Amino acid sequence: MKVFLASIIPAKLCGKIFRYFATRRWRFLIRRFSSAYAIDESQAVVPEGGFPTLLDFFLREPKPEARPTDPDANKLLTPTESLVSEIGTVSSDKFMVVKGESCRLTDLAKKDCSIYEGGLYAVLYLSPADFHRIYAPAEAKLVYSKLEAGAKKPVFPSYVKKHPDVFVTNQREVMEFDTGRGRFLMAAVGALNVGNITTKFKEGEPYEAKRGCEIAAFEFGSTVVIAFEKGRFHLDGKVKEGTKIKLGEALANFEP
Repeated sequence: MKVFLASIIPAKLCGKIFRYFATRRWRFLIRRFSSAYAIDESQAVVPEGGFPTLLDFFLREPKPEARPTDPDANKLLTPTESLVSEIGTVSSDKFMVVKGESCRLTDLAKKDCSIYEGGLYAVLYLSPADFHRIYAPAEAKLVYSKLEAGAKKPVFPSYVKKHPDVFVTNQREVMEFDTGRGRFLMAAVGALNVGNITTKFKEGEPYEAKRGCEIAAFEFGSTVVIAFEKGRFHLDGKVKEGTKIKLGEALANFEP
């Protein structure tokens, strides 16, 4: 049903309607949302007086003690709290093969991605219940960033199965980082409803990311695609397709 509705309702109209309700000071929407997705509000930093709107609640920040950071600096942290919906190897600049169709990393990033061919990638899906902030996996220098214009179609798994090109047609913030021991590229893909992406940096300006610090955030609906330079990283042994990964946990490791 979600796939059908998403295919017939104009995304811009849906987004405007959703933003209207999400920015009203109606606390009952927060209660309904929290109950529907079984959200443990005790794990979030709650402002004095509570969250004023549903959008503020959606963008809640986790308490540091609720999501402790893996102290091993040789491990790259997950950038998001999410479901690992797919992992694999970038082959001939392609990733995420669905029903015989695939996406090209260069189409996603709109830049040369040759250093990622043969490297690993992961598709991280954020459900409505997750913290929708994006954190730096490692200390790294931002070497490229660009907001690519596009649609705001859904990115939940059942829709992606029917529309595998959604990642390369949706609005997305492309970020490439150099750790000094290898590069990684992340595309924060916006989605249905609000789908906006905010960053802690300004495009074209120097930026040094600190491990575990926030670098961006989503407003409703989101996926992050991350690709690693070939031969420089390997996925952490606990990371499997279909598993949930929490903020502060390791997604990958530097090669020795």
